[in-house]
Amino acid sequence: MIIGISVNHKEEKSCIADAYVTAALKAGATPVLIPLITDNAVLENIVTHIDGLIMSGGGDMHASLFGEELHPAVTDFDLDKDMYDLALILAAAERQMPIFGICRGLQAINVAFGGTLLQDIPSQIPDSQIVHSQKEEREIATHQAVINPGSKLYQMVQQDSLPVNSFHHQAVKTVAPGFKTVAFSEDGVVEAIESDEGKTIFGVQWHPETMAAVGNAKMLDIFKYFVGEAALYQQAKNIHKKYITLDSHTDTPMFFKYGINIGETNPVLKLLPEDCGSETGETNYALKVDIPKMQKGMLDAAAMAVYIPQGDRTAEASQKAVDKTFSTLDALIRQIDENKDTAEQAKTAADIRRIKKEGKKAILAAVENGYGIGKNLANLQKLADRGVVYITLCHNGHNDICDSHKGNPEHNGLSEFGKEVVREMNRLGIIVDISHTSETTAFDAAELSRYPVIASHSSAAALCRHTRNISDELMRFIAEKGGVIQVCLYDGFIRENGGAMVENAVNHIDYIIKKTGIDHAGIGSDFDGGGGLTGLENAGGMLLITHELLRRGYSEKAIAKIWGGNFMRVMEAVR
Repeated sequence: MIIGISVNHKEEKSCIADAYVTAALKAGATPVLIPLITDNAVLENIVTHIDGLIMSGGGDMHASLFGEELHPAVTDFDLDKDMYDLALILAAAERQMPIFGICRGLQAINVAFGGTLLQDIPSQIPDSQIVHSQKEEREIATHQAVINPGSKLYQMVQQDSLPVNSFHHQAVKTVAPGFKTVAFSEDGVVEAIESDEGKTIFGVQWHPETMAAVGNAKMLDIFKYFVGEAALYQQAKNIHKKYITLDSHTDTPMFFKYGINIGETNPVLKLLPEDCGSETGETNYALKVDIPKMQKGMLDAAAMAVYIPQGDRTAEASQKAVDKTFSTLDALIRQIDENKDTAEQAKTAADIRRIKKEGKKAILAAVENGYGIGKNLANLQKLADRGVVYITLCHNGHNDICDSHKGNPEHNGLSEFGKEVVREMNRLGIIVDISHTSETTAFDAAELSRYPVIASHSSAAALCRHTRNISDELMRFIAEKGGVIQVCLYDGFIRENGGAMVENAVNHIDYIIKKTGIDHAGIGSDFDGGGGLTGLENAGGMLLITHELLRRGYSEKAIAKIWGGNFMRVMEAVR
């Protein structure tokens, strides 16, 4: 695997000490130096060709980067180097790449994610008995770093303290959001930080490369851990290049009224109260799915659902729901066509494969809530004609088709009209989706349908008790009929106490596979409909799931089934 190493700028040269290269080589990597340039587009392109990023040491960072006045003692700074470092870190982080910061590199990571620095240790920690800019040779340790036993750093070195060297003028002051301190010196100076969100982003304040280069085994272990994570990242990228990766449920069309364009990175939206559940006014919202994010997350296909909230079931309200369904669906199709250079609508599994080969992103149209067809079966034909792949029978409330997971039963499962709907969906080749239905409805639908059904965005009830999740009994029944359960990346459906991360979501995938086999699990994020985990906030983070699956020992073929193969099998069965 290829490890990029940031450089310093001296006498118009991009250069770095040999020890960084030596340590990376000893750990089994192929190191490359990234020239110090300030063209972000070029840096982003370079980052796409590496598997891990080492942020090297160097001079001080300018205080303006973290909102402070420059301390008089800070004279060794280079704003071009600062901009270069931050651009590299953010480009790598957006692609979920492993990042390892050394000395200044740790400080740059902290600043990039919103932390601050002590600008001058001697004046800001005047009582310190530790010389943080040692005079001894670089491979000599001069003080101890105390390590948190629950940290990844502890896993790397298997010690609760470590003799380290010290060559720095600045240090972490406030730790960036999403990170935690995992080592410190006796005077309280932060000696190491790492991501608190399950990502492989960490930094140490000392210089392990000089000690590893001369044979220090513990320091080399840090590099070996990093290189191992980079190897998994490389393997994850290769899987995404080779196999279809598909997210079976997003609600992005809900934001069309704000003028978004799925083909570009959209500005932060100001949401109206009815769209954010707030009674206090507008709320900032960053769209979670668009083509640029899919590209960064190496996600090939996304089902974009036309979400219709459950309303009154009068003739007038029903017709309004139907009108909204078709107007939003037509807007989605227009958006796909307007971005035909990078995206195309996929109506079949064969379409998805072809679109991937052409280097584009496949967008599948879906409808969330059968309320959107009104009481007219003919509307199903119109949806099929527009390429709708699946329909979620209901949402958070009963409709004329079936009972929802919420409220006392009305139909005791599918209504008579609902049975007609399922039969007609079978005839037209539209997949039946039982997410949001009551368990009785789901059993009815799976039993009645001639083809496998899906839960486009639901998780395992045994791991998180919620009426939206799937019981073991229902899970097995869906699997017996050939269907799939697509794990929903919605915090409240993954972990009862909240704070769910990627590892928690993969626990649900593990559980479904344990109960039903490898052919019946998948991923449906519910992005832009409330979906999102700590550390996996949008479509740009999907490599993290693959990384975690690899870490747990899943084979490439198994991961291919989870990421798209199982869902596409159902598509092929229905169509």
